Amino acid sequence: MENKVGFIGGGEMAYAVAMGMLKGGLKPASIHVSNPSPGKLERYKKEGMNTTSDNIQVLQSCNIIILCVKPQIFPTLMKEMKTRGFKSKNQLIISVIAGLTNAKMEEIFPDSRVIRTMPNTPCLVQSGVFLYSAGSSATPADVELLLQLISPCGECISLAEHLIDAAQSICGCGPAYIYTAMDALADGGVKMGLPRALSIKLAAQAFVGAGKMHLETGLHPGVLKDAVTSPGGVTICALHELDKAGFRAALINAVTTATNRSIEMRKYNE
Repeated sequence: MENKVGFIGGGEMAYAVAMGMLKGGLKPASIHVSNPSPGKLERYKKEGMNTTSDNIQVLQSCNIIILCVKPQIFPTLMKEMKTRGFKSKNQLIISVIAGLTNAKMEEIFPDSRVIRTMPNTPCLVQSGVFLYSAGSSATPADVELLLQLISPCGECISLAEHLIDAAQSICGCGPAYIYTAMDALADGGVKMGLPRALSIKLAAQAFVGAGKMHLETGLHPGVLKDAVTSPGGVTICALHELDKAGFRAALINAVTTATNRSIEMRKYNE
């Protein structure tokens, strides 16, 4: 049987993952997307994917379901499934919903297999991170199928479920941290007389290059940082300003707060 992948929710994360899958060779006709807003479905239509405003239609027609709604919306989806008498049977249910645990999914979908995941938006350009933790009902074949679908999106990392909240607070939220830093660096460049487009390009390339330096050398970020800080030089003076402003503490606090918020979001599924 040909796999049919159904996305419940058509927001940014769903689009990033769907496009990553397409670039990996999945046929557009194999992807079905539901969203209440017709405007959000237009870009999926342009890529040849099947679209509808009916969640139950997608749930009934696909053997692989990817839950991509916001945590606050998931209770509404559960109510809709109950009202319309939908019961999942022998499907692979994949969640990218923050705070939705495997145990809760197995309670909701007792006759299907579940895998909790958390991707990030760079999956759109096949440079993302896709965290996953299989539920007790999932088989090795289910995990293999998941990897076939998501590996084109970027780096796939299996980890214990209790680590997902913290891990997603780095890689899931991380792009937003980076974009904020890029924007601030660009503002600094503009302040010093650089054209904005050039400032943004320089900041973006600095992040790409720095990440690649670590990934290809395996060197600790602190070692790489020390390699570009000469005694009394420009970089060490700049880093001093960052430390005075609480740069490192702000990032640590951001990860802590994001982790706690992810855990707190479990309340929407109780």
